[in-house]
Amino acid sequence: MFSQKDIQLIRSQSREIESSGELTREILELIYEKKLFKLFVPNELNGNMTPFPEAIKIFEDAAYIDGSFGWLVQIGSGAGFFVTTMNPKVAKDIFSKRDIYIAGSDRPSGTARKVDGGYIVNGEWKFASGSKNATIFTANCQIEVDGEIVGMAKAFTFTAEQVEIIEDWEAFGLKGTNSHTFRVQDVFVPEEYTFDVMKPHFHYDDPVYHYPFLPFSVANIASTTIGIAKHFFEEARAYAGKKKETWDPNRYETVIEKIKQSEQPYIKDVQAFYQSIEQSWDTHLNGETVTDDQLIDIMTKSQEVAHSAVSGAQVIFRYLGMDAIMESTELNRIYRDLHTASQHKLLVSYE
Repeated sequence: MFSQKDIQLIRSQSREIESSGELTREILELIYEKKLFKLFVPNELNGNMTPFPEAIKIFEDAAYIDGSFGWLVQIGSGAGFFVTTMNPKVAKDIFSKRDIYIAGSDRPSGTARKVDGGYIVNGEWKFASGSKNATIFTANCQIEVDGEIVGMAKAFTFTAEQVEIIEDWEAFGLKGTNSHTFRVQDVFVPEEYTFDVMKPHFHYDDPVYHYPFLPFSVANIASTTIGIAKHFFEEARAYAGKKKETWDPNRYETVIEKIKQSEQPYIKDVQAFYQSIEQSWDTHLNGETVTDDQLIDIMTKSQEVAHSAVSGAQVIFRYLGMDAIMESTELNRIYRDLHTASQHKLLVSYE
């Protein structure tokens, strides 16, 4: 999927991505050309439908190149799951476009007042990754009828022109994802532009649309963490190699050994993660229901690999000296990106 030329291009612009807070136009064009935001969009909608385990590996590879790039590829493609939950005509209009990117939030922090033909929506949602490049926004809202909240929340679709972006993404990592807050005020949304991701209508029959949504989501996010961590371990080893001639021999050997020791649990957990994904996907393709035990295993393996990635990086970071604390260094940026990606609520076990 990614050539050496692609990797060099993206990494040569990593510093610019971080400082500007968004992907460059050249990298966006690369994404559009490769249809990286459309890995779960049917081919008949100008998509690039990809088997779930293969897409997960693409997300890992993208995050290995650059954290912000990988995060946005994962978020952008993940929205392809909405295709089969939306009104077919609406889905075709939205997803057929070359530059489609959906930013949004699953938090029901808005209200939708029922009116003839649709809803009047008001609300504000945080952490909408890719907001400045989004062509469409989606958000969950509580439904209001006659002044009272009724039933379950549902998702609403807005055009970029209907939303106000509040540029408040001031995180210490994944700075290039422009994961800002967005707001809508008294926006009318027709009924056909609403959907419920937990109740897909299966207008398209691609296997990924029948796969359970929660493990789909957590695996996507975990793969990003895997890719960033892989880059960190590699960069730490390369950094130690550059310091070999100036460090005391004992220090160099200690650092290399710490990298090896810290990386081993991560490698083991990566293997377990992909094995869990493959097993559940095989079950799914065989026409069988993915069991509760398999779903729990995917959640567990995703959380475990995120934990071992962060824990390993933290151990190594302490041994890398003062250069590692400088935000301008690649090592520091990767470290911050890893901690930011792994902070997602789905990757944390609260038990």
